[in-house]
Amino acid sequence: MDAAAGQMALLASNLQTVRLFDYILTVELEVSLMWSSNWSLPKLLFFLSRYSPLFDVPMLLYYSMVSGLSFEKCSQLHAGASWGTVFGIAIAEAILILRTYALSGGRRGVLICFTAIWIVAILSSIVFLVLFLQSVTYGPPPLPNIPGCSLVAGNVVFASIPFIIVLLNDTVIMAYTLWIGLANYRYSRNPLIVALYRDGITYYLFLCIVSAVNVAALLQAPKSLAQLFNTFLRVLHSVLSTRILLHVREIEKIESERALALQQPVILSFAVPDSEVLE
Repeated sequence: MDAAAGQMALLASNLQTVRLFDYILTVELEVSLMWSSNWSLPKLLFFLSRYSPLFDVPMLLYYSMVSGLSFEKCSQLHAGASWGTVFGIAIAEAILILRTYALSGGRRGVLICFTAIWIVAILSSIVFLVLFLQSVTYGPPPLPNIPGCSLVAGNVVFASIPFIIVLLNDTVIMAYTLWIGLANYRYSRNPLIVALYRDGITYYLFLCIVSAVNVAALLQAPKSLAQLFNTFLRVLHSVLSTRILLHVREIEKIESERALALQQPVILSFAVPDSEVLE
């Protein structure tokens, strides 16, 4: 159990490191491309995804590393971190839907379809999370020197299903994205299109691997470690989804400056009718 406690502390430290490192790398882009821009749905989703981990990740760290917490306090912290994970992943998935909608050329049917799937996925995840939280119980740590709350029982199937739902949703979105690419953008060299496909494929591959590891951890790892893997996946969603929007804004800025230098209008084959969904 000492080894498990050490792994818990290491994973908790890594969560902080990932967030800090990503912020350092992208804060300049965020300030120049996001802070001064007009408010829009993508901008709102960006800030929600970017900064919401500041609320639930500290709960998880406190839950995992502070000794002497009451069982009631452990339950509250666990629930708070879990709901934060659901919220953060839902926002990141919404950004992915906007990316897919934009790639479709602003087809309203695509937006309605994937939004409906998103709503069903979120509602299903909420139901299974409630069932899981109702099933958990806490007990004293197996050894006095082990920090954090000790989750001794809980239905891991209920905890695993929401992450499987997310993975299935991402797989459907990626399949549609690839189909659109082959049908419409096979020979496109538009930098915006290239970036959206590159980021989308990277997003999916990373999350597919981490989601599979996370589900395996929920089913096989000690219960005290499982929540940390959940939160690591939640942080990864935040990092990757916000980078999609930053890359889009960065490319649009570069293309606008290039067109202005050439005294030509900006020409992007990536136009969304009635509104620029990613602006």
